[in-house]
Amino acid sequence: MEKHKLIIIMILIGLGINAQIYKSAKGEIVFRETSKITNKKLFDESLKTAKENFKKSLIKSLLKEEENTGKEKEIEEMCNLSADALKMIYTEDSTEMYVYKFKDNLQDFSKNFILKVSEDKKSKKIIKGYDCYKVKYEYKENNEHADEEYKIYAKNTIYRREMWVTKKIKSLYHPIVFDKIILEKYYPLEILETQSDIKGFERRFKLEKIELK
Repeated sequence: MEKHKLIIIMILIGLGINAQIYKSAKGEIVFRETSKITNKKLFDESLKTAKENFKKSLIKSLLKEEENTGKEKEIEEMCNLSADALKMIYTEDSTEMYVYKFKDNLQDFSKNFILKVSEDKKSKKIIKGYDCYKVKYEYKENNEHADEEYKIYAKNTIYRREMWVTKKIKSLYHPIVFDKIILEKYYPLEILETQSDIKGFERRFKLEKIELK
């Protein structure tokens, strides 16, 4: 059953972190994360579909293992529980504060596939004294080392981020964004995140405080 545990862990913490590491600048940055259901009907429908697809892919994956022969009922029950656990990722209408110490962190970069990036420099906003403009980008997770059934489940999921960014901060460390190609050009101070398979749900990260030394 170790394979099952690995698949769940990958979903809960994300996939595709590169081993390349950079030391960050010293200081502190504080973000407020707000998770919100924007359309309950769409959210419930899409989560139901995602859970069913995930359950099917997990059952198929586990039944391929010789050690699981004759354990069909046990595996189905376990996969039902695992699929129900997907809802843990999409916390309803919650707010949390995250404090990150630059000096205590090393930056890992993702291997996400960046699909497109667009700038809107006409849209301007000042965040905590920093001049910002809008940038949008889309990406897919890199699942090259994942189980084939999981690849089928996750291959069509597109993550979308709408960000307010500044060029006044030059740092490859960011507690939310791990895409090097983005951090080399912009520093995001506000992020709105959605994904194609779970509709009617969003995560927003707002800068509450930043101190750089």
